[in-house]
Order: sequence, then structure tokens, then C-alpha cells
Amino acid sequence: MPDKMEAQKTKAEKVNLEWNDEDVLPPVLSRDTEFVFGRMTEETMRATHTENGHRILDVGCGRGIDAAFLAKKGGILFGCEPSRVMLQKAKKLVNDAGAKVHLLSSLAEDLPFPDNTFNRVFCKGAIDHFCNPERAVAEMCRVTSSAGKVVISLANFESLSCFLGRNLNRLLQFLCRKEIPPPHIWEVPADHTFKFDYPSITALARPYMKLEHVQGTSLLWGFPRWPQILKAVPRPLALILLRFLDKIASRHPAWSDVLIIVGRPSKTLLGKDRSMQNG
Repeated sequence: MPDKMEAQKTKAEKVNLEWNDEDVLPPVLSRDTEFVFGRMTEETMRATHTENGHRILDVGCGRGIDAAFLAKKGGILFGCEPSRVMLQKAKKLVNDAGAKVHLLSSLAEDLPFPDNTFNRVFCKGAIDHFCNPERAVAEMCRVTSSAGKVVISLANFESLSCFLGRNLNRLLQFLCRKEIPPPHIWEVPADHTFKFDYPSITALARPYMKLEHVQGTSLLWGFPRWPQILKAVPRPLALILLRFLDKIASRHPAWSDVLIIVGRPSKTLLGKDRSMQNG
């Protein structure tokens, strides 16, 4: 027991318990940013939504917006969040929304629930902030029932936008000795601990879950001059362009700006993994 407590303490020391999302997004969102975050939430909620009375866990729940939404749809919601700052924001939002969500301070790598507790577990836009994403996936699958599902959504840092933007920047540096003005969509933000793309997230998930679906959403988010082009055209036309590109992303998830993976926990593999750890 002392060894486990010390290990948990060590993990907690690596986590920013005062992390705040205030500076993550600008006060005014560009049309492509507004679209990509909306679609990310829409597809994550669609994959997570279940029957009334089912137990759902939001891992890295942040402000608790998604948990409150699903609670109002009839789910029994739990939210885990290590940041004290974000947990306080979540408690206020949930209370103001009149939703019932059980909020806990917890690391994703050490979820405080028995095996097979939940019908759905989802993690939206948080896994690339974790100290040990593989352990977090194993924990999410452990607490999900065999008939349940795990849903993970995250930014794709090898998207078509990242690939084209990065190489265009290299070309400018080579030819003109200058670069595209920041921010650069292909650069991993400082508060991220891991960079994920289609091959790496699916490889990470496969030992612990049987993948049923990988959904790609949005295309060309943050590509140089693309936000300005969308702002210059009428809003209805901008939405038509964004939705057209979104359909392409759904067929080619490796190109997409955001990935949503859905699968069922592989209990046999989880049991073997736990035996190896205990041994």
C-alpha cells in the first residue's frame, strides 16, 4: 500500500493541479475554430449518448459542460478532473445548469472506480494532456462494462492542414528565409504532453479495446489564410465549405483535424496486462 500511495503521489506531482483553460482559446473564435470544436463535441456526444439511467464517466471533464449536457439527457454522470481550478469551475457550471453530476478529483491513470462500473466512458480533448495516456486508456477500459463503449476524441497533429502548413513553412524558409506568422497549427501546444495522430492513437488503443469506429471531423482547420478566407465570404457560404470538407474528413480520418475513436474494452487483454503488472 505505501508503494502505491507513493506512486500516485509521484504522478500527481507531474500534473498541473492548477491548470486553467482561460488562455486556451481566444475570446473571439474564427469560423473554422468554431466549426471544429462544435463538430468534435457533436460527434463525441453522439457516440457517447446512451439510454436513460446508464452510468457515464467523463475523464478529464474540464468545466463539466459535456457531463452536464448528458446528465440532462437522462444519464447518471460522473466527472473526473485533476485540476483544482477546473474542478471548481465544473462544480459551478453544473450547479448553475441544474444538472446532477458526481465530480471527483482524480488522475485518469488511477480512476477511483471498481471494474465494469460504467456503460460509457468518454474523454474529449484531454488524453494528450495526460502523463501516461496508455495507462489512462487501460483504466478507462477497466471501468467500462464488457457491453459498454469507450469514446476518445483528440486533435490530429498529422492532419492534412498540419502536413501542408508545415511543408509550406519549410518551403518559405528555404526560398525566402522567412516563415508563416504564428500561431502554427502543426506545433503541439506547451500544455500538451503527447502528440497524437491516426496511427499512434489507434496503436495505443488496440491492446485495450476492440475498435468499432474511427471518425474524422473537419479539414484544413488553421491552415494559413483559411480563417481569413472564411471570414471574407458570407457565413452561409463558409458553412457550406466547412461541411463539404467535413464530409471528406469523415471518409479519410487520417487527414482530419479531429479524431474520435470508439471501441469496446478487451477484458481478456486487460486481465493479462494486470497480471503482468502484479507479477
